[in-house]
Amino acid sequence: MNIKSQWGIGWVLAFLGFPIGGLIASLVLGRMDNPLEAFIGGGIAGIVIGLAQYLALRQRLSVDWRWIVLTGAGLALGVGLSTTIFGAGTSLESVLLRAPLTGLLLGIAQWYLLRVHVRSGWWWIPVITATFTAAWFITAQVIGLSLEQGFYVFGASGAIVYQILTGLVITWLMRSPIHRA
Repeated sequence: MNIKSQWGIGWVLAFLGFPIGGLIASLVLGRMDNPLEAFIGGGIAGIVIGLAQYLALRQRLSVDWRWIVLTGAGLALGVGLSTTIFGAGTSLESVLLRAPLTGLLLGIAQWYLLRVHVRSGWWWIPVITATFTAAWFITAQVIGLSLEQGFYVFGASGAIVYQILTGLVITWLMRSPIHRA
């Protein structure tokens, strides 16, 4: 198995960061009921997700610890701000109102580092925005009424789809690296 296929498997396996990060945030804070909890819980989950993605991504790009920090910050701001604007409701409609803003801020945060490694890195922003929203929709279809538990991030069902789709996009983006002299 070559490094490219190992990277792809590693990136997909990084989906585990979502349920683990979400579980840690829930154990620390309980359910998400207000913007402060959303900000802190989003940050906790984001750091775990960022670590899982970093471990896979560093095999193909020279990203550093900032990927972890930026993912944590992007999710903290995204979940916190979207909860401030749209509330902490647990209906599918409420979750899907918050998801695009969260995805947008996460996409911008990760793009900030990705942009120095690949051309057309700006594609990451709309891809993360749409994929984050789709992942919440998928998770909601799988867990049904459990959505009422006030989760900070989507579960494994959405996360696996998220990692596969973003893996395809980042692989495409890496075909045009920025070469430094």
